[in-house]
Amino acid sequence: MIHDLGLFLLLKLVLSSPNLYRDPHDPGKDLAFLPLTKPFIDQISDESRYNRYATPTQYDGIPTNVSISMYIEGITSFQARTMDFHIDMYFQQDWIDARLAHNGSAPILVRDKAIFKQMWHPDVYFANARSASFQHVTDDNFLVWIYPNGRVWYDCRISATIMCDMNLWKFPLDQQECDMRILSYAYPEKQLRLRWTNRTDLKAIEANPEIKMPDMELVFIKQGHCNGTYATGVWSCMTAVFRVERQMMHHVMQTYLPTCLIVVISWFNFWLDVDSAPARVTLSITTLLTISTQANGVELALPEVSYMKAIDVWMGACMAFVFGVMIEFTICHYAKNLEMARGERCKALVNTAIGFFGASFGKQTSIDELNDEDLGMPGGGTITLKSLREEDETEPRLRGLNGDFERNGSLLHDTHPLRQKRQSVSFTKFRKQTASTARRAIRFLRDVRKLRGRRLAQRIDEKCRVAFPMAFLIFNICYWSFYLFFHPNLGDETNPRYL
Repeated sequence: MIHDLGLFLLLKLVLSSPNLYRDPHDPGKDLAFLPLTKPFIDQISDESRYNRYATPTQYDGIPTNVSISMYIEGITSFQARTMDFHIDMYFQQDWIDARLAHNGSAPILVRDKAIFKQMWHPDVYFANARSASFQHVTDDNFLVWIYPNGRVWYDCRISATIMCDMNLWKFPLDQQECDMRILSYAYPEKQLRLRWTNRTDLKAIEANPEIKMPDMELVFIKQGHCNGTYATGVWSCMTAVFRVERQMMHHVMQTYLPTCLIVVISWFNFWLDVDSAPARVTLSITTLLTISTQANGVELALPEVSYMKAIDVWMGACMAFVFGVMIEFTICHYAKNLEMARGERCKALVNTAIGFFGASFGKQTSIDELNDEDLGMPGGGTITLKSLREEDETEPRLRGLNGDFERNGSLLHDTHPLRQKRQSVSFTKFRKQTASTARRAIRFLRDVRKLRGRRLAQRIDEKCRVAFPMAFLIFNICYWSFYLFFHPNLGDETNPRYL
């Protein structure tokens, strides 16, 4: 008994000696930390002296305050399709456990996981982490400092994939705010209260200034708080708010510029001849399919959302402009052929009349079956408006065609043979002269209507050469002005949710 008492007094004297914590190579320099000692291990292993299942202030009736801080070592790209981002950080927790107070002159360093598990420590977790893990290469990346007054400093390195509910309606011209929610899993707010550190020598959140992301720019990281109310109670909840801004240059070069050039190429249709239907159709379909392929490629990198994104508006507008070019060609082609169809209807009416005369002689005849010699037109020639006017003056029977039909029709029923022969010769000559005049009129009308239809199509093309570029320019002004300068879903840095 006396031997044990003497050993205890000697150990106490050794532990209280200030020279024990001096650097042996430089006695005037204090050590940064103390090695773990057997008495300290025995202290936390003795359940009668230390209950690792009870919070430090559980029997005092007050919550244990745990200060948290972090140093962001790296952030990878924010993935729009999976709605998450990856973070690598040093996460620190700081609390006071008076049961661990010791009389050393420096903090005790704990590097053994088994020893640390024998101590009470906060069960902090990341509520919106898809996955998280400690770093173990080349050894467990953690440390615990236990200060003489019982203050515990716990630092570990964590890699986590954090879920982020992104609003992509402005993609790819968007800014995103992603929260990392930090809570205690088992202890409600009445037992454990989280807070960001307020130390003057340590920032609550600090980021590596060399963090670079290929498609995002880190605007700021702010500490904040969140609502930790659940069905089981109220839990202390802290948040780290990451605001990032998407870099546009990649999307400008890969999406906006190519589609813009495709729309411009589709306008070449307006300078092609209206009769070049194969070339115009090929160009329109090619540009439309290219825009569609480009849009499908963009959608593959994005999640399926129920709202329209900025890139959808752009792709839809470009597709509408290209489709409008096809509609314009259809209108031009229809306008050109409409006048030709009217000429063909006139020709059909004349053929009906000629067939009526031919039927009177037992012969079916159309205007196309009468050659120039039969019609008194040696050489054919081109019909002019002047010749038609002269023909109208030299053929007074055209002005009274209905009356001639009635008179000559009644003569055909004359029973006298000589009169009937003369009437037949006269009527044949009249029929040929009528057909000649009608054929000249049809040729003239066909040429005029063809020219009118072609000219109408050309006028439509000329107007579209100006209308389409102007409409596309106005759309660009409205599009870029709205999506670049309108930020309804983000707050400024003075938002109450930030601390």
